[in-house]
Amino acid sequence: MTGQLRSPCLPRVSLARAVRPQIYIYPKARVSPWPGTMNAMMERVRGEVACRVAENPHEEVSPLSETEQFVYLTHSAYHRERGIAGILTKPYSLRFATIKERLVNESTYALPLHKLVLLLHGNRSHKNSNFQPHLAERLSQEGYYVLRIDFRGLGDSEDCGNPAVGRTLEQDVEDISTVYEFAASDACVELVGHALTLDTIVAHSRGVLSMFEFALRHPVRNLVNCCGRFEATGWLERVMRTYPNFSADKGIPCVALRHGERQEIWLPEPEVLSVATTQIDRYANIDVQTWVVSIYGTADAVIPLTAAGNFANMFRGRHTLEIVVGAGHDFYGLPDDENLMELPTKKGRVCYHSVLASKVVLHLRNKNQAEQFHSLNRTLEIPTRPGVLLPRWPLPHDFSRISNFRDLGGYMTASGRRVRHGILYRCANPCDVTPEALQYMKDVLQIAQVFDLRATAEAAEAGILSGIPVCSVPFNKNMSMSPEEVARHYQDIFISTHNIPAAYEGILENSVESIGRFFRAIVDGTVGRGRAAIFHCAVGKDRTGILAMLVLGLLGVDADTIAHEYELTTIGITTEKKIYDLLAASSSKFYDIMGPAGRTIAREYQLTQTKIRDNILASPYEAMRVFIDRFLAIHGSFSAYFESKLGLQPEDIKLIRHQLLE
Repeated sequence: MTGQLRSPCLPRVSLARAVRPQIYIYPKARVSPWPGTMNAMMERVRGEVACRVAENPHEEVSPLSETEQFVYLTHSAYHRERGIAGILTKPYSLRFATIKERLVNESTYALPLHKLVLLLHGNRSHKNSNFQPHLAERLSQEGYYVLRIDFRGLGDSEDCGNPAVGRTLEQDVEDISTVYEFAASDACVELVGHALTLDTIVAHSRGVLSMFEFALRHPVRNLVNCCGRFEATGWLERVMRTYPNFSADKGIPCVALRHGERQEIWLPEPEVLSVATTQIDRYANIDVQTWVVSIYGTADAVIPLTAAGNFANMFRGRHTLEIVVGAGHDFYGLPDDENLMELPTKKGRVCYHSVLASKVVLHLRNKNQAEQFHSLNRTLEIPTRPGVLLPRWPLPHDFSRISNFRDLGGYMTASGRRVRHGILYRCANPCDVTPEALQYMKDVLQIAQVFDLRATAEAAEAGILSGIPVCSVPFNKNMSMSPEEVARHYQDIFISTHNIPAAYEGILENSVESIGRFFRAIVDGTVGRGRAAIFHCAVGKDRTGILAMLVLGLLGVDADTIAHEYELTTIGITTEKKIYDLLAASSSKFYDIMGPAGRTIAREYQLTQTKIRDNILASPYEAMRVFIDRFLAIHGSFSAYFESKLGLQPEDIKLIRHQLLE
């Protein structure tokens, strides 16, 4: 927070950009999400990613909604013709023409996120099979972009690269990689208005193995395993039982949807063996920052339910198991089952697609994703001391009486190096620290300097830490206002957290001198190894969040991780009783602070006092992602900002990185 009620505002700008019906060809993605987090990261293939928006060839039987587009994605290193076909579902809120309409309906239809969910079908299937269309619609209501594709050789995609080999797992990985690179490319910017992070993959049946194979090479935050096979040889046994001449014929005939028609296709032996010989135990090596959700039906006649338990054990500590009672492999019930939940039916079978979708949606809700990131980042690994873990939150509030205190280290960077632990800590106002915690800060954490980002008058009124040297580096031109004046100045945040990024731009512009002083303290050695520092504002959210973004961005941490780190404040400030008491005491004034039309505005936007309070205290992932987008659009890069705005030299930046990376 930049003050006791400091709350940002955002100009009324459109969230959507026009889509041009033409081909976009751009170089492969320049920066991957979580760069350097995998020892075996897939080396990027030299090539270009193209996106073509096309007419829906099946509009009569499978019409698209107004926020869906039929697309072809092509990677020049993998594809020879049209590439892979897909349907992109954009956030439902984009159906509203104005920002005001979107904000009024925000509680029902979330504003667009920078997150992409990829849906993968199973064997002999296609992009509109089973639960995929319903799940895409549900996720779009949560603000996600959702892409469901046809793998090569199926649906509307081009043929397999080598028909004699067929659809191997490696070919599937190439198709998924095309989506991954597209999401971070300028082609995606042209199509949806900004780059996306491939945040989640939801896969069914055989597609689960393709998903896990991809995740061994590229980290993805969420993997949803719907009825995936744990014993790969089980498919070969099933094939041999059904087609005794499989070995002699070197393949099997089957029927699949191809270009809108059910056609007989050939599954060559190498395709079957690529799945059947997969070593499932390798998937335990998937990046430790990945969370896996497994969803199975109790009536699955294809995959034994033991697979669910096996995957739960494999990903212990980062796994959620969901069981859909009564559902078969395709998430329909058995014929003539009793419909106890009064769900839709199809040909006499209960359809459990909405049940599955609800489980996925719940997991991907913002609150749960913040708690997941918090859970996976409670500790820090020490590269020079394998097996040793340190707490990210070394001063629990019960012990220290400091809220939101955490280590900024441990995150991986584009160079493959890690942000050094134990150098920079961020927190809320630490003035109420206990004597024991203060001693711990000095003796164990080796904190030798505190940077106070608050206005001098604000700090004097609220309290200043004693016992450790404090350097005042007031942000926002040292402006100090009463809570009412602050709220009046930033009243747009009362309406929505959508208004945060523009306020952060203003704070950043008004804080150049103080920001420069902070980073010069690192350059001159005031802060470094053995000389740790704290930086804080009132609750460690706004001004502190901006400075943390600059630190991590300069060091090469990706935007997705920076935004997740920022969102940790949602959890960290829950113990900040002072600010909650202040807001409770001021809540009756919220409508008056908004001016003569305050109560009218509140009715128009359906604002309650609780919702306004939540908006004031929020630190949502998406706000930081938008702020970073705007920062890079203005300055080009973090290094350019440090040189042009702060006046640092390239050797200064090199020294900062040397001090703060390991």
